[in-house]
Order: sequence, then structure tokens, then C-alpha cells
Amino acid sequence: MHTPPPTIGFPAETGPYERRTLLTPHLAHTLTDAGFHIIAEPGLGTGIGQEDAALPQVDFRPAEQVWAAPLILRYKPGPPQDLDRLVPGQTIGAIFHAEGDPAMITALTRRRVTAFSYEFLREHGHHPLAVAGGQIAGTQAVLAGTHALQHPNGRGILLGQVPGTEPAHVVIIGSGNVGAAAATTAAALGARVTVLTSTPHSAAAYTRRAPAGVRVEVNTPDRLAALLPTTDLVIGAILISTHTTPPMITRTHLATMRPGSVIVDATCGYGAGYLPTSGPVQETGDPPRVVDGVLHLKHDALPRLVPNTASHAYAHAAAPYLARLGHHVLQGVDDPAMRSAMITHQGALVHPVVREHADLYARGMAA
Repeated sequence: MHTPPPTIGFPAETGPYERRTLLTPHLAHTLTDAGFHIIAEPGLGTGIGQEDAALPQVDFRPAEQVWAAPLILRYKPGPPQDLDRLVPGQTIGAIFHAEGDPAMITALTRRRVTAFSYEFLREHGHHPLAVAGGQIAGTQAVLAGTHALQHPNGRGILLGQVPGTEPAHVVIIGSGNVGAAAATTAAALGARVTVLTSTPHSAAAYTRRAPAGVRVEVNTPDRLAALLPTTDLVIGAILISTHTTPPMITRTHLATMRPGSVIVDATCGYGAGYLPTSGPVQETGDPPRVVDGVLHLKHDALPRLVPNTASHAYAHAAAPYLARLGHHVLQGVDDPAMRSAMITHQGALVHPVVREHADLYARGMAA
């Protein structure tokens, strides 16, 4: 008897301002070549100008049929109420960042589903599904900061060097995917760039691949404080900022900075975090927040602003891992890297980071 291929469903994205899609032609080819039957909601690629005809191997179905697939894959999970479409026993994968969203944690446990969060996937000591988004966000952080420097309240300088002018000074806190991309972009524009890393080991590792002319140092409170008075643009690019992350730049530091200088929080973590003067996450299109004469930008999900680039870059990087996730979930293939991305199992919280934050929310410490 012929056994039908296992099915993966791709609903359309539904988050606010969300135009990205995970299902590009490259991903569709990868999954069908791996033996999966792909069903998707019509028009899911409209936001990037992708017609359904670009996915001839995909079986387009009404939304209710797509949401009934045993494995649901999305770029972002959408609002928590989207999960009410799921039934116990189903599995969903997305970039959840659920540790910062108590409503999402509640929805996952209430629906008793199994969920995989791509950003947690770890293999060979790295998080491969964080690379594409981090590279895009790092580049955008510099471009956003460059624009803010030209704001009426900004320093009024061009980040790119022009003969007869001093190059702008950019300080980047962090040397991971976001920080490295920011350094490459700022250096290419002609800025004088200092990258601060968390340890001597990370400083040595990044120095070997840093662009020419980029200065690499270990981040200490004293060194950061010494750099800020001559800095035009600060890019905060640490890996994660949580409710318990200590501050790095405070209002005391702002008093030493040049009026009109700019701070871009590219991490956009949870709680006050390491850049508390940045305040809450800003909405798309919001102007910089001015605190003590210093402009602050804190736009969550910077890659969302370039949906075409982000969709293709992310789907290309994720394709082999999502095929493995399909084999793991639908065919029982053991895969430690896939297990590392599991945040709930049949509604039970299993990832330590998500469990830690759920405990904070339960105690009212991160409200």
C-alpha cells in the first residue's frame, strides 16, 4: 500500500506590519526533495511580490486545512491568538522569542502543543538560524543610526568620510552576527570603528576576521565610559538582554556624550536591560527618542523592514535545518540539534530560558 508523504503546512503570516514569508521557492524545493508534501495558504508570498505560481510544487489549500497539518512552519508565530487554531498533539516551528512574551508562553501551554523556536537551535557550538537575521539587523542598525545622525536633533554629520572632515566614531558593543555586520558596514562607509567584546577570548577570535582598521577591545565599564564622550554612534549588539541584565549605559553616561549622538539598541531584549535609557521598543516609523540630548532608536525585528531580503536570506539558511526538523517531528528521526530548539512539548515548558522567564512572570518580577 502506498504511504502518502508527511505533510507540512505553511499558513500566511499575520503579525502587524509582517510581509515576510518563510516559504520561498528554495525552501519549497528543499522540502519536497526531502519527501514532504507541502500545503500552504494562497497568497502567503504577496508581501514580497511572490506569486503562488512561483511555487508549482506546493498544494495551496484554505487556511483551515493548512492549520490542520501535523507540522506547521512559519517565519514568526504571529499573535498568540493564532495558536488557538492548533489542537493538542500538533507541532509548530517559528522564531518565537517566547521568553519575552508571557502571552505567547500561556498560549503554547494552553493549547498543549509542541513548539520549536528556530533561534535556539544549536549545533557545533553555534546558532546557525540566527546568522541571516543577525547580519541583516547589524547592517540596518548602522543605516538607521546614520539616518538619525541627520535628524534635526542629531549631530548633523555623515557617517561616510568626506575629504576635509573627521570620520565619525562608531562604538559597537558585541562581536556576534549583529555586531560583526554592523562593524563591516560602518567601516565600509568610512567610520572609525571600535568593537567591544565580552571576553579576551572573543576579542582575539573576532580580531582575526575584523575588517581592516577596526579596533577591537574588551568591554569593561571603565573603557566604555572613556569611549562615550568621543562617540557619535553606539550600536548595542549583545546576544541577549533580559530582565536581569545589568545596565551598561545609564543617564550618568549620557551626560558625558555629545549632544545629538545616537544609540541604537539592536538587541531589543526584555525589561530595562543593558541600555535602559532606550526605553520601550518603538513602533515602525517612530522618530528617535531623545533623552538628555542623545537620540535613541529601539526598533524590534529590524529585518522585518526589508521583507524581501529577509525572506530569501532566512529561508535559504534555514532550508536544510527545516528539512531535518520535518524528519525529526514527522518521522521520528532523532536529531539533537532539533531537540535543542524545542521550547514546549505537548504544552509543557522544556527550554530552560523559557522556563526561567515563565517563573519570573509568575512571580510578577517582569511585568
